[in-house]
Amino acid sequence: MQLTEGEIAALRYYIGDVSGNDPFWGNGKAYLVLNALFYPGIVTERARAAEGKPLDPEILADEERLRTVCRDLLSVFRKSACDAPLTLFRVERLADCRLNVQAGHLISFTSTSTAGFLPGYRDRRGIALMRFRLPAGTPCIPMNKVLPVYAKAEEAEVLLPPLLHCRFEEIPLTEAERAITDVDGKGPAVSVLAAAEGLAPVPEAAACVLYPDGNAAGQRVYRALCSGDEPDAADAELYSLWKRQFVLSVIAEARG
Repeated sequence: MQLTEGEIAALRYYIGDVSGNDPFWGNGKAYLVLNALFYPGIVTERARAAEGKPLDPEILADEERLRTVCRDLLSVFRKSACDAPLTLFRVERLADCRLNVQAGHLISFTSTSTAGFLPGYRDRRGIALMRFRLPAGTPCIPMNKVLPVYAKAEEAEVLLPPLLHCRFEEIPLTEAERAITDVDGKGPAVSVLAAAEGLAPVPEAAACVLYPDGNAAGQRVYRALCSGDEPDAADAELYSLWKRQFVLSVIAEARG
């Protein structure tokens, strides 16, 4: 598998393997924004801010650069798939887990691990345990195989794509799993088994509708949340409309 320089840069950017002081490329937590973009409304943005994970408005400042990064990330899934069945693990935010189950597919990029439920992912408020089963041929990105240098080998990260259709099933929590806690010391609310069943089709985007100031509205939303303030309702609505159009068009572009 041959990745382009842009695809490698996008993967490194996503996992936080960055350097320098550029407001965009130097952000080691850019994945917070990249993931939140794919969720509807601003519920996910609120949750991240409440957990002390503010989203950086600088990442929205250059829409074309952001589009390129997202498109390059998505394009890797056309080149990378598991060659054998795979079981993966994730400590998920409960609210996000419920949204995925309701949708019937993964809404955003989803970082999982072959190394079990990682302690570093317990910094959420309200958690669900998710176990993914992928049949051979499922699009996924095992970072230790696709990157020439993988800075976080201990995480054994495998990235799953937005719109990965799954059959979700609630399963009993084991005693060991009940001991996994969130940032408030509370155990998981639920354990979910997600059996991957291929990519869902891209919802049709209204190509004629443009929201040219949506990313600027998103920056104002991020700044308000970061300051503990309530975002302007008009900004929240415009940002939500813009990001839905943005992600649908980017996914469509990446799938060709």
